[in-house]
Formats: sequence, C-alpha cells, structure tokens
Amino acid sequence: MASKKNLKKDINFLIDEVIGTCLMHQALNKGKKGNELDEIINEMLIFREELIEKANNPKPTEADKNLQSYYRNLYSDLLKKVNGTFDKLNEITE
Repeated sequence: MASKKNLKKDINFLIDEVIGTCLMHQALNKGKKGNELDEIINEMLIFREELIEKANNPKPTEADKNLQSYYRNLYSDLLKKVNGTFDKLNEITE
C-alpha cells in the first residue's frame, strides 16, 4: 500500500460499489428482497467506519511485524469482505 490516503480511497471506492449495486437492484426490483439488501448496505457502512478507524489509528498486533504488514492485512480484509458481499448479493438477486 502506497499510503493511508490511497488505502482510504480504495475503502471508500469498493464499499461505494457494493452499496451502489445494492441500490440499483432495489430500484430495478421494486421491493423484492429489499430488507436483505438494506442489511447488506448497513453492514457495509459499519464495515467502512471500522476500516477507516483502523487506518487512522493503527494498532498492530504481534502477528503484524510492522505497520506495512498491518496495512497489508487491512487491505486484504477489505478485499475478502467486498468479494464475500458481492457473492452474497449475487445469491440474493438470482
């Protein structure tokens, strides 16, 4: 990760993509599965706040050798969550 600034931009971009996709499905399907999509949106908003907080106030654990590995793990968590959420979204909207 080049910088915290880029990490936070990636966090916002990827989570906005998930939320935008949920909103698009809600608009196209007019209420079908609306509650499940609302839950995904709320979950992603909470996740964004947690990641931004972790990026702004790093607290590396013993598993993280240094700040670089801490941020690398944070980015990895972001990608796992976004990919998992898109998989969940695909199952809901099929």
